[in-house]
Amino acid sequence: MNFDGMARFLAQLTFCEGLWLFPLAFAWHVLEEWPHFTSWAQRYASLSPAVIWFFPNKAVVFMCFAFVFTPAVCFNTLFQAGATAVSGVYCPRRLTALTLYVPLFYYLSRLAFREALLNDDTAIFALVIAGVFHAAEVGHNVSKMW
Repeated sequence: MNFDGMARFLAQLTFCEGLWLFPLAFAWHVLEEWPHFTSWAQRYASLSPAVIWFFPNKAVVFMCFAFVFTPAVCFNTLFQAGATAVSGVYCPRRLTALTLYVPLFYYLSRLAFREALLNDDTAIFALVIAGVFHAAEVGHNVSKMW
């Protein structure tokens, strides 16, 4: 595998182009817990890159980071790693969350900052919203709290 060539290729991508890595990483991540999330991913995972592709502006990127990308990638990884640590039992999809999602989140965040689609304030605000959104989602879908 040519890692130098991959690094050169990735360095040339714009944020809109790089965001297409998200559905690919998500699909790989979902394969780890086959078949529970496959139908959901096929139906919804490609929507965010398509919207940003057509509307690459700060507001749309902020909404993506606040409600789609950060909850699904960053907080999902934290949830799965934490669930494994607390329970002592492997949480499905943890491996791909740690090996694919962490580098993808870093990479796409850097692209968004490089292209001035995010700044420190909007990134922090998106992170806070994403944390609340993910907690509500987990509370409802996993813990059945409401």
